[in-house]
Amino acid sequence: MSKRLIASTFTLLLASIASGIFIRTHTIRYDTAANIKMSPNAPWGSVAALTSMKNLKNAGAKIGMIVTFTWQPDAESDTPILGQNNDPETVRKAIIDVRRAGLTPMLKIHLWIPNHWAGQINPAHPDVWFDNYWKAISSLIDLARQENVQAVIIGTEMRGVEAASGWGRLVAAARMKYAGKLVYDTDSLDQAIKFQHWNLFDAIATSLYTVLSDDSKSRRKIMVDNAEKLSALGKKWGKPVWVAELGIRSAEGLLTTPWISPEEQTPPVNLAIQNTVLHEWRDVLTSRGIKVFSIWCWYTNPREGGTRNSDFTIQNKPAQSVLKPSFF
Repeated sequence: MSKRLIASTFTLLLASIASGIFIRTHTIRYDTAANIKMSPNAPWGSVAALTSMKNLKNAGAKIGMIVTFTWQPDAESDTPILGQNNDPETVRKAIIDVRRAGLTPMLKIHLWIPNHWAGQINPAHPDVWFDNYWKAISSLIDLARQENVQAVIIGTEMRGVEAASGWGRLVAAARMKYAGKLVYDTDSLDQAIKFQHWNLFDAIATSLYTVLSDDSKSRRKIMVDNAEKLSALGKKWGKPVWVAELGIRSAEGLLTTPWISPEEQTPPVNLAIQNTVLHEWRDVLTSRGIKVFSIWCWYTNPREGGTRNSDFTIQNKPAQSVLKPSFF
């Protein structure tokens, strides 16, 4: 660069400051992530899965949250087990694919109950359930240690056992095997506030499927209220705050019921509303100190999503730009 160009640039900078129009921009310090589900036609370890992970990295994500499943036959069962296709060797392939793509792998353990949401869990004997849950996930904790995975979300949205006394035993057993971060993900802000075991974990995490308004000003007010309450909760417990799952379908008329699945309703596709609302959430949450912002969801099939898709995935839609770093 010539001395004349340097001088003119410096002069312009001084003039901008003097006129009050100079704007400082900083990258907000947070990590973007996506919850990743394995597509049956693109299993972990396949060329397609690796391609999809590279696409996720290129979209702007830093973290790949590998969704794994435990399973139990009904809500009252005391016998959760590791789900099919969630054995350690399959999950090891997932970690390798995510890492090869340049993403930081994390494990995110979910509970699958046929015909039920995980939050409806109501085991007949909670102490027995926690012992069996640990048996189910202990091999994944071993795997996380072996593969140097930085964090494990040890449970997701299990509202029915959140007030139980088994959390201390569960976390203590996991820490005996694993030195990385242990996290739990509640299903909502209200449940995050109610949960009384945050002292056991390395971060406060929640899913956000908050009822929103079609009016942009009202919607922003709701988002700001959520973000400020989460920030206050983090300060109360002295923990960083993660939004471990946030999703909006690319569909009409679902802002007041954002948890509705495609199996329940099939409204017309609306790519713009998904794109707009996810960007609004990102900017409000991360500007108030949220450390991890993770979208639901991304698939191992690189062709998932697209402009005719009304599901939650942001793949191959305008909304995948929400994974790019934001500035203020």
